[in-house]
Amino acid sequence: MSQFSHINLPLKHKLTFTANPVNVVPLPNSEILMNFASQPLITKLSAQLEIVWEKIMQGHNVKYVSSKLSASSDGRLIAIAGMTDLRILDAEGTQVLHTVEHPSWNWFLGAACYFSTDNQTIWYVIPGEEEATDKLQVMDATTFEVIASYPLLDSQQYTYTFHATPSNDVIFLEAAAGQEETVLMQLALQNGRISFVELTQCADMIFGNFAPSGKEFVMAPHYDGPLKVYSFPEIVEIASQEQDAIFDGSKDFPASEPDNINYTVYFIDNAHILVVSQFGRLLLLNRADLLCKAEVMPAGIEFTAYNMDGNPTSNPDYIYDYSSNIINVILIHHQLLLTTGDGELRSYDLPV
Repeated sequence: MSQFSHINLPLKHKLTFTANPVNVVPLPNSEILMNFASQPLITKLSAQLEIVWEKIMQGHNVKYVSSKLSASSDGRLIAIAGMTDLRILDAEGTQVLHTVEHPSWNWFLGAACYFSTDNQTIWYVIPGEEEATDKLQVMDATTFEVIASYPLLDSQQYTYTFHATPSNDVIFLEAAAGQEETVLMQLALQNGRISFVELTQCADMIFGNFAPSGKEFVMAPHYDGPLKVYSFPEIVEIASQEQDAIFDGSKDFPASEPDNINYTVYFIDNAHILVVSQFGRLLLLNRADLLCKAEVMPAGIEFTAYNMDGNPTSNPDYIYDYSSNIINVILIHHQLLLTTGDGELRSYDLPV
């Protein structure tokens, strides 16, 4: 018998692509903007995952640097941050309004642009060259004039991700150096200058999201450490749970390699957190004790058992670990989106 009860999620909508999506961006009216790992294509989707339009956007997708996509919350502007430049386009993706050229990002690195909550400014990172550090810049979203700049931690060592916070004036910037380290920084624009604070209490944790209350946020462990919850705006650790306790006694997936948190955790509502596991499972935790309440079972998601050599096996004596066909788990427009290894984008209602 399974330790965890199951929450079955019926499939709402599905769309199949010839390449895997790498960025899924919310637009007004529950629409979605996407781009892909191996194609210079941007696609706009309706709330029902129907194609509204598709545009070819030539860019440099080499050295494992895919163009990173973002959009203003009012849908007025689109930003494409590529290997050697970033481009600001109109809402239909037909006109390039502004281009910023910069040195080439190294392998696996890069940063998407960030539109401020009021859509008045655009934040972005350009890579350093030689001895210069990477540079954070803020641009006026109307004139495209650079209004502030700040040197970052190092040169060509990090992939950067911006995160909105419940405060309209505060932004988080996450810097990840592969599997080596992660750094979380708190940013603000004050009197035309960038305020910068490194949040050392969140070192080597991976940002998840904020609870709907805006009073706390969840972070996943970088390695085998605990899941943690921090308060906001104080940014003090207020809860944690070891992974052994989260997965304790799970009997559905017997294997010689234990399951663990695979970098991704999300608040679903104020009382529940969703964990994506290394095996590709979705576990729903109670916020109160950070223990598993149920395993979420989206329709159409399948698991394959593997032996130690990485080959599929059906012999329970040789199962080393598992993998599902899930590639990415995304919370957007109050629904659960999954991208899969066979090029599908699938939408489901939230499990609570």
